[in-house]
Amino acid sequence: MVVVEFEYEEMKRLIDLPREKMVASLSDLGAPSEYEPEVKKIITELTPNRPDWYSMEGLARSLKAYHGKGLPEYQAKKSDYKVVVHPSVAKVRPYTVCAVVRGLKFDDQRIKDMVLLQEKLLATLGRKVKKFGLGIYPLHAIKFPVSYTTMRPEEIRYTPLGAEKEMSADEILKFHKKGQQYGHLLKGYDRYPVFLDADGKVMALIPVVNSNETGKVDVATEDVFIEVSGMDLHSCKAALNILACTFADMGGTIYEVLMDYGKEKFESPDLKPKTLKISSKDVNKVLGLELSDLEMAGHLGRMGYAYRKGVVYTPPYRADIMGIIDVVEDIAISYGYNNFKPSTPDFFCPGEGNRGYDEFDSIMRGMGFTETKTFMLTNKEKLGMIGCADKVIEITNPGSVEYTVVRPNLILDMINTMAVNKMKGLPQKFYEIGMVQNGERTARRLVFGVVDKRLEFSEVRGYLQTLTAEADFEFVLNKTENQIFEADISCAVMAKGKEIGVFGKVRREVLGKFGLDFDTYICELQL
Repeated sequence: MVVVEFEYEEMKRLIDLPREKMVASLSDLGAPSEYEPEVKKIITELTPNRPDWYSMEGLARSLKAYHGKGLPEYQAKKSDYKVVVHPSVAKVRPYTVCAVVRGLKFDDQRIKDMVLLQEKLLATLGRKVKKFGLGIYPLHAIKFPVSYTTMRPEEIRYTPLGAEKEMSADEILKFHKKGQQYGHLLKGYDRYPVFLDADGKVMALIPVVNSNETGKVDVATEDVFIEVSGMDLHSCKAALNILACTFADMGGTIYEVLMDYGKEKFESPDLKPKTLKISSKDVNKVLGLELSDLEMAGHLGRMGYAYRKGVVYTPPYRADIMGIIDVVEDIAISYGYNNFKPSTPDFFCPGEGNRGYDEFDSIMRGMGFTETKTFMLTNKEKLGMIGCADKVIEITNPGSVEYTVVRPNLILDMINTMAVNKMKGLPQKFYEIGMVQNGERTARRLVFGVVDKRLEFSEVRGYLQTLTAEADFEFVLNKTENQIFEADISCAVMAKGKEIGVFGKVRREVLGKFGLDFDTYICELQL
């Protein structure tokens, strides 16, 4: 949950509404709000699906449309600004998009709001900087063309924001607060991504921290250079559009920057509205209403869209619009959920089972285990936490940095499940039957785990013994090394002379990475 706070009088300068009406309208839009008289502020709680609302300007923009006070149009003017993207960044953080905004008037409050907007975008849309990082720089301190490239750690020296002296890249990662926070994202690379201006000045170590010389925005700053750099180009563009539109709402003028990737060149930011075909017939079918085309257009306008001849134009700052159903949801919000009349469905469906449980499900549930279901895809960073990131099948063109490889085992997901449920009562017993990929072979496996304050080896071995007895096969435990398990309780599960699984007590060092501090046993078997 993201919280945005602002003083009513500040917001009133952006949109003149009575306080009670402002609070009610925000709540009606899906941003639950209340006025706190002690601090004289309106407190708004947001879900992460509307990152364009993470600033007071973004909320005011939606309120203006909702109350028919006009739809803003955002355009970027042509310019000679250029950023050259070197091929070496492809191995580390391959994408960047940039913009210039001129004519801003900062004060202490606006700088504070700008920093909070950055932090909220990084924490949510940026997945804590895993998907992208961003930087805002005073334009007067930068000489174009700017380069996005890589350098060896020993070649990087500059004074980072918040520091009083020049530091090397290794010193920044070791001693600077931002380096300690984000340095793990550069672990394992022999070259680090940086922004350099035309004079060779280091503007920032990406995605860690800006330079104090070229990256410090203060009340005297009027023009800014914005960069968003990371692993996912779509997310980078979405974040840049939100920032550029927010600065435009502060009175700034947006200018294009030529992004030169060598073979590919394009202007950034791209503020052209995306288009989707829509009809009142389809909307009414989903919502159970009888809206005319004119009424639908009115609801679209209240939610910030433009509409012409069956085509809806989505604003450039709306990162949450994936398809037409998202637009239909906004029409429902404008119509008012309280205005929908409950009705009994005019059809009957007896329903069918989605899945047939096999004997292993029955055995595990009979022993009191709770079934879990997790995704077959994960990423190397998570697998590295249990030392299993080598020799995995990678996706050539992943849609998200969260899902880039096919899991080689079920153990990681079992530990994740325990971490998510760590605040629940103990003991906890989970199992999962799922697919894994080892080399070219796809296999079906069963994993079960038990977590408690204190667990004895014999107790958990008893679950394995019951499972094998009910499934009518015998097993033997052979002591073997496994980096996930403690050395004294790490076993291979053998059946008919072949290894069919692993069994052991998870090491404290592994559990600590997931915030767990209880005895944890896990067994994974080939089915």
